[in-house]
Amino acid sequence: MNYEELLATRDSRKTVKVRIPFGTFYKRLIDGKYSNFVEFDDELSDNIAFKDCVRRECSLVASLTDKHQLHFTPNINEEGDETVYAVAVEPGNYITAEQLLNETPAVVAQKEFINTTISDLATLLIALNEQGVYQVCLAPNNVFFRKNDNSVRLLLHGSIYERLDMPSETYEGMEGFVAPEVLKGEPSNDRSDVYALAKFIDYLYVSSGLPIELKQVISKATADDPALRYATVAEFIQTVNKRRAAFRSAMMGAGALLAALVIVGLFFTLTPNTEPIEFVKPVEEPISEELLDEGFDPATELGAAADSATIAKAIKDYQMKDSDKIDERKIREFEAKGEAIFRKQYTQEAERILSKVYSSDNMNTSQKNFETASSKAMEELVEKQIELGEHSSLSQEKSQRIASEIIEQVTERKKAELGQKQSLGIQKSK
Repeated sequence: MNYEELLATRDSRKTVKVRIPFGTFYKRLIDGKYSNFVEFDDELSDNIAFKDCVRRECSLVASLTDKHQLHFTPNINEEGDETVYAVAVEPGNYITAEQLLNETPAVVAQKEFINTTISDLATLLIALNEQGVYQVCLAPNNVFFRKNDNSVRLLLHGSIYERLDMPSETYEGMEGFVAPEVLKGEPSNDRSDVYALAKFIDYLYVSSGLPIELKQVISKATADDPALRYATVAEFIQTVNKRRAAFRSAMMGAGALLAALVIVGLFFTLTPNTEPIEFVKPVEEPISEELLDEGFDPATELGAAADSATIAKAIKDYQMKDSDKIDERKIREFEAKGEAIFRKQYTQEAERILSKVYSSDNMNTSQKNFETASSKAMEELVEKQIELGEHSSLSQEKSQRIASEIIEQVTERKKAELGQKQSLGIQKSK
């Protein structure tokens, strides 16, 4: 291979093309610098209205100061009809999310990579949505990263072109990252971008698994019915951040409780039991009767499987009334009922979850297995605490405090039921 052939081979490796909506993204190394282009599909570039859309988007992008938006200029065929057949993208070495995760899968484990990516994407989407512009598709091959620092970038925005007669293959292979209503030809909106962002977040966690505190949030954000999703990207990302903060706080408390359980387990293992255990049921924190309607019983009045969300809705509906007519005592009644139902439902969940830890089968296992089972149980208990607490309109601090009390009560009861022949998950030596 001579020198010219070597250069040609090197240059050909720099022209890898990536399919994106509306065309193909590729880059070439010219005079030691990367030049980036998007070449549009012929069916689009031949459309007279498409030229106007590209120019409109170029003007919009030029007004954005967010560094996570890639800027570009049209390449116009000046020989006659001035067709826009491509755009030249700002200089830089950019790769798609799909390429990044394929080449460097460990990047998702780097500190704050996922959090920073989500935050930067959400900020840019909120700014675009405020101007009535929607990204529509956040497929892994339509989200870019700057290679030297792995910071996220967006390029073309789908809503600019949706009034055109789009080719059927526009989102081919990317359908899973586009809201169902958009694929049906309906106009995009804020909820469409909520769907797209949630799908991309789910993709970022594909190797490690979606965290338990985000599962319910992502499920709501990707509902097929737009009305069931979060109304805006801002509302969606606020919920994500709130869930993460609540989970971190709850896990700190759960970690302390788990450590205490292990220490108690070791104590019972190393210390012989000579006296029978006498179980004294802890006194539950009473709820003031004056705050409850006379004879109120969640199990009978609202049903055995009453959903605490009904109480939360009642509080919200009541607060929507004229503030001058709001009776604070009535609000406290609602909150007390919500707390009563939270206690009832969380106690049932704690009984179910902790029964898997303090069981006969788990008694004849090693300390390591016991600790693993306890840790999984704590994660599930924290998830239920967050879920039921939000449905009951309880503050994070209050639901965490009540949950800790209930866990302690149920744990003590389970230990007492096991008796003194078996220790906490560790078989005693003879």
